[in-house]
Amino acid sequence: MNVPDRYTWEAEKEDGEIITIGGDLSSCVRFSLRSTVGLPSHDIIGVKMKNRFGRGFIQGMGGGTREYLHCVVCEGFRLYVRSTDGVILITPEDYELYL
Repeated sequence: MNVPDRYTWEAEKEDGEIITIGGDLSSCVRFSLRSTVGLPSHDIIGVKMKNRFGRGFIQGMGGGTREYLHCVVCEGFRLYVRSTDGVILITPEDYELYL
């Protein structure tokens, strides 16, 4: 299984609509990451969310994806989840994480 596919995500809007594509989370009240391979699941509830994105890091010389991070930008912080082990990393809101 590809590293980016180890998690799926969904977000719930204020009106109850569930979204699974896109990046705008400004009207969302919940964001969930669910593992497809037995890693920890994560839910973000009770904070103002702005957007989400994913970032892949590859190995040199054509070695494939080494790590994939899911990121949720919230008011005041960013929450990153590593797809290799489910570890959460929290940074300031304007911090760009590179591995």
